[in-house]
Amino acid sequence: MEKGRKRRKKNGYRGKAWVWMLAVLCLAGCGKSKETEEKQLALRSEGIAKAQEGDYEGAIDSYEEALQLADLHAGALERDIAAYKASALYHAGEMQKAIDTFTAILDLKESAEIYMARGMLYRESEKLTEAKADFTAAVGLTSKKDTLMLGRLSYYMEDYNAAKSYLESAVKSGDREAVYWEAALYWEMGNTEYAITLYQDYLSGEAPEHPEAYARVASWQIGQEDYDAALSTLEAGIARGESAVLQELLANEIAVYEKKSDFETAKLKMESYLERWPDDEEAQREYLFLKTR
Repeated sequence: MEKGRKRRKKNGYRGKAWVWMLAVLCLAGCGKSKETEEKQLALRSEGIAKAQEGDYEGAIDSYEEALQLADLHAGALERDIAAYKASALYHAGEMQKAIDTFTAILDLKESAEIYMARGMLYRESEKLTEAKADFTAAVGLTSKKDTLMLGRLSYYMEDYNAAKSYLESAVKSGDREAVYWEAALYWEMGNTEYAITLYQDYLSGEAPEHPEAYARVASWQIGQEDYDAALSTLEAGIARGESAVLQELLANEIAVYEKKSDFETAKLKMESYLERWPDDEEAQREYLFLKTR
């Protein structure tokens, strides 16, 4: 079982609350009290914490409650909360609602970051014309000095030469985030070994924010049959807690223990894995095998 399967939990979010939120984002009203803003900030923090734990339904509810306090005021905080909500909707499997939320934010105020985020969702939905239009709009709103943003946008638009130039400039300026995107670029271009070197450089820094780097490095190490190194990388990634690749990291950890012939540990890890993802049929079959070892 080399890789775990990514699953998105569907939620039951429907109806009037969704329509109401779109209305709030499309209207501007009078100001609000400091107390109301503090409540919104607290609910935003609550939503972020729930999303980090994988409770996207709960996160959506918290963000919606925060938006309902806006009293028809749609300022910077409301746009920020709505963006977090769009992310939670995406992770909950509500792709179109996430896109619609980003669209509502853009109707209120244009933003390079929101155009980029919506473009990424369009790209994943295979709406490539819409994705390219959003990435182009984002470029038009981005400062020429923001080489990291321009590098990312060029990467998404598959202009790899431009992406390489921008990201190299960002790395030279000391931007650690750019190292991750430079690694992703070389990975996409097929220069795997150099990409791994860059990913490892990125992970050696303080508090790396992209757990996908752990997954890619570990996958490469497994392919090289360097199981001890892979296990170390996987454990570091798992220790980061909830993430979009946690299932993959845990599945690969089990696979490494199997390759090291430590079937008892693999079985115990698999039992824990299946408690969380009981519908993973491949894992269920693997567990039956491990019980015979």
